[in-house]
Amino acid sequence: MGNKYSGIFTQGYGIGAPPQANMMQQYRTPAGVTPPMALPVPIAPTSNAPITTPYVLPMLQRVAQAAAQRRQAEERAVTAPAAAAAGIGAGTEAVGMPTSISDAFGSGLMSPTGRAITGASLAGLAAGGWSPTPVSLGQGIASMGAAAQKGYLEGKKAELEEAARKAAADKAEFDRRLAIAQFRQKNREIEATSGKTQRAITKEQFDMEDKLFNKYESVSSENREAFFGYQKVRNAAQAYKDAAARGEEPSGASDIALLIGYMKTLDPGSVVRETEYATAKNAGGVSERVRNIFNNVRDGVILTPKLREDFIKSATTQVQPYIERQIKLDKKYTKRAKDYDLNPERVITPFLPNIFGSVDEAEKASLPVGSLVIINDRLAVIE
Repeated sequence: MGNKYSGIFTQGYGIGAPPQANMMQQYRTPAGVTPPMALPVPIAPTSNAPITTPYVLPMLQRVAQAAAQRRQAEERAVTAPAAAAAGIGAGTEAVGMPTSISDAFGSGLMSPTGRAITGASLAGLAAGGWSPTPVSLGQGIASMGAAAQKGYLEGKKAELEEAARKAAADKAEFDRRLAIAQFRQKNREIEATSGKTQRAITKEQFDMEDKLFNKYESVSSENREAFFGYQKVRNAAQAYKDAAARGEEPSGASDIALLIGYMKTLDPGSVVRETEYATAKNAGGVSERVRNIFNNVRDGVILTPKLREDFIKSATTQVQPYIERQIKLDKKYTKRAKDYDLNPERVITPFLPNIFGSVDEAEKASLPVGSLVIINDRLAVIE
């Protein structure tokens, strides 16, 4: 049926052959008039005409590159078994090659350049949408440029913050290991001056002590952080009292240090610093009320003496479970080291204050007033 009607239109009824477009002739009306808006006659390409390369947006270039990388990866996946069988390319391996367009974009979108490209692309898409007022090409390019610059600066800022965070973590780890090394060295010096003989240990004993030490450090880390936070609360409160005794005005720095130590006692995993506000993200399980008080102090509000005393009492109560847990751990790992004929001093690194079985024992020690002690597993202060 289709062929029948096709033949009618091409062979009869005065219609003639279908018209053919000629792009090399300028458009004219049936009367032979060229309208003012008619397109000019195209210039036929010649061998001497310069070849121009069309401009391609960076985002489209990345899409094309990702597609090419994907094809190359697929080709290598097909030819790799045969090449391996022939012994070609032994010892070499393609690492990190993206296997899809999403992989190619995801690997660098958070970098400064990636953020700039993403911001510019989104701004260009937004500028190309419907608008009640006309948007010129220059305005669209300007918005893309501003978005690209903003994304790049945000990416650089994120890089610097991540580098600072990593440097602080590395320094904290270095300080911790240095303190452990100094503690061990001090013990060796004390043993040498007291006339104790240093017995040689075998590699097997060293490996067992080192393994037990690493396990002890891991299970004690939370208790250590909570106790150090409590010490920070006490030190900050004492600094405030010393300043008041000298007749100086209250300082917000002591209150900030006190609150940071208090949050660390509540949640050893909190990482709030003096230079930043407390949020649910960096303060962990700390209540919103405490976070708000810290943020107000950071803005210049001074704690009242009553509120400051309440924080000190609360920190003493909060740290008690961590102290009891650490006392049990010290006893447990000391016994385990002795059971395996290991040296407990090379296994545990105690950080708790002096421990006494009674008040009489604590008084006989003649410790300075204000010293922290533990009596019957309870934290106390020498008065």
